[in-house]
Amino acid sequence: FVDVRDVARAVVLAATAPGPLPPVLNLGGGRAVPVRDLVRSLAGLAGFLGRIEEGAASPAGSARSAQVSWQCSDISAAEEALGWRPAHSLDDALATLWEGGRTP
Repeated sequence: FVDVRDVARAVVLAATAPGPLPPVLNLGGGRAVPVRDLVRSLAGLAGFLGRIEEGAASPAGSARSAQVSWQCSDISAAEEALGWRPAHSLDDALATLWEGGRTP
């Protein structure tokens, strides 16, 4: 998970880079975060006091996903090529997301 403001900054850095870039630059928050933690954080920001149930919409999931218990993008190439690292924490991103969704 990564804040859209950090992604936008990376795009500007890539678009204005003076030389060639690697063919792939992963952008991410720099650490693996379980989706349940993200959901609980956002629910807390929203003041949601109900029950959060975990369960897959499709119990089987994809064969590829079943083989991977977690993932985290390696952002070291973006740091090396662009001098980019995320500036916004996940908590900051979620707070901004929640506030933005509440604006009329």
